[in-house]
This record gives sequence, C-alpha cells and structure tokens, in this order.
Amino acid sequence: MDCLMEPYLTAKQRLRIQTRHKASIEQYGYQPQALFWSSREIQQIRFHKLCEILSSKQNQQACSVLDVGCGFGDLNTYLQQQGFDVDYLGIDLSEDMVQSARFQHPGIQVQTGDLFDLNPAENAYDYVFLSGALNEVVETDIEGTAEHKGRYAKAVIAQMYRACRQGVAFNLLDGRHPWVQSRPDLQSFLPNEIVEYCQSFAHRVSWVDGYLDNDFTVYLYKS
Repeated sequence: MDCLMEPYLTAKQRLRIQTRHKASIEQYGYQPQALFWSSREIQQIRFHKLCEILSSKQNQQACSVLDVGCGFGDLNTYLQQQGFDVDYLGIDLSEDMVQSARFQHPGIQVQTGDLFDLNPAENAYDYVFLSGALNEVVETDIEGTAEHKGRYAKAVIAQMYRACRQGVAFNLLDGRHPWVQSRPDLQSFLPNEIVEYCQSFAHRVSWVDGYLDNDFTVYLYKS
C-alpha cells in the first residue's frame, strides 16, 4: 500500500506540531481547549463512542490499552471512571503534553513520541485508541509534502491495527461537513474512503456518526 511508504514525520513536521501544542498549553493550561477540544463535554462524547468497542463484560476484565496521541491522558481517567480495569500506556509527540499528563496524574504511564517511534510489536495491546490526534494536517506545502496529504494518518491507522490483539477505535473529522471543509488547517476524511481503506487489511470494520455534527468513529476488529 502506497500510504505505508515513508510514514515517518520529518523534523519540520515534528517541530511544527510540538510548537503548536506548547503554545496551546501556555494559553489554556490543563483544559480540553489546550487539546483543541471545544469543551470537556465534547471530549467525553468522543471518548464514549470510542469505548463502545469494549464489550459489557470487558469492564470486569483487565485489558491493555495504548492511547495514541494521548494529550493529558484524559482517556485513562475516563476509562477508570467508567469502571474499566486497564493497563494503560499513552504516547504523544509533544513532550509538554507528556509532562503535563505526569503532573496531573502521578503514576500514569506515558511517553514522548509517535506510534512509529514506539514501534509496538504485533498484537502488543488488547485495544488501541486514538481521539483527535489525526485532526491536524501533517503534509503541507511548508514541508513540501502536500501531495501526500492523509498518507501519514492512514499509515498510523494500519499500524494501530497491527499492534492490537482485539480491536482499534479512532475518530476523524468528517469531510462531508461544511465547517470542516472551510478549515484548510484541519485534516478530514470521507467515511467511505476510510472504511474502504481499512477493509483492505482489517478482519472486520464498522463505523458510526451522528453523535456530533463533524466527527465519525471507526472500529476495527481482529476477529
């Protein structure tokens, strides 16, 4: 698959992303707005949809979770509040986000980098989650990579599936929405495009929208 070729972020891309997140923390502090969520409520609506991949029985059983683009580690707190017993690891490209997560949640397991830096083994985690981490355009004219727009995001999705034992849940901005279409700084996809792509490697794929105007969630299953 072409989108899996050279999936790594350049130094310019990393610096641009890290600088943007550092500025957001300085502006908003430890609030969801620093993660580019409009409110805690919107953040948790997305978390609720992601966690639908976990069966009703799963909250009685321990499972390992990898949170890609973890920000402040808020997903771990949400999972605990919902009664899920998880062995959690978060990873985020922003060192400032990682340090903030450690400050807010002593003992939380988080580290700096992206998914390809972590390079998890196949079937390393029961579930892999990603919320909002692919909403920023990565490939731009600044880096001379605009013609590859969306390639990194698709490579991340495939790598998440490789790393899971049971399933993957992630959300993306819906390219059908007029507001999203008006924002060239935001990365969006058409649901059918992503579903078709995921069906090329995943055993089973499902997706849901309608919980928010401009968002959709995709579930990938290993069985």
